[in-house]
Amino acid sequence: MHTTRFKLSTLVLLICGLGLPARAQDAPPSCEGSAYSIQIHVRNIKNDRGQITVDLHGDDPAKFLKSGAKLARLRVPAVKGEMDICMPVEKPGIYALALYHDRNSDQKLDKTWIGLPSEPYGVSRDAPARGGPPKHKDAAFEVTGARTPMAVTLR
Repeated sequence: MHTTRFKLSTLVLLICGLGLPARAQDAPPSCEGSAYSIQIHVRNIKNDRGQITVDLHGDDPAKFLKSGAKLARLRVPAVKGEMDICMPVEKPGIYALALYHDRNSDQKLDKTWIGLPSEPYGVSRDAPARGGPPKHKDAAFEVTGARTPMAVTLR
């Protein structure tokens, strides 16, 4: 019962933009007063174990999904079903998101022996992964103001 109350209070604080981080450097920033931000609606979260990791990528297709090429990262406790996460951005422009459900909280996307993701993942615009990783052109979207909506379905 105590654990449930903690998770509910964590969710309430995250929605309000205050956040209770898994680690101090991973505190989700508040979008209050932010001129530009992305309101991410994450769907198909199978359970509340671990955390949802969100990586923000810029407008360079060559850097999309490459190690060390993200502009920002958020980690928030997972909530079964659906949840909203707000990510502020510095300026308007073209962005793409990559998310995964880090079920075991090891802070990496686990993969199978052949290199495919073994944890649920998704990208902005639900860009398809046809014979390889999703393409930047399929995931890219424009941020023009406060709270640009973007839904992502984990698969």
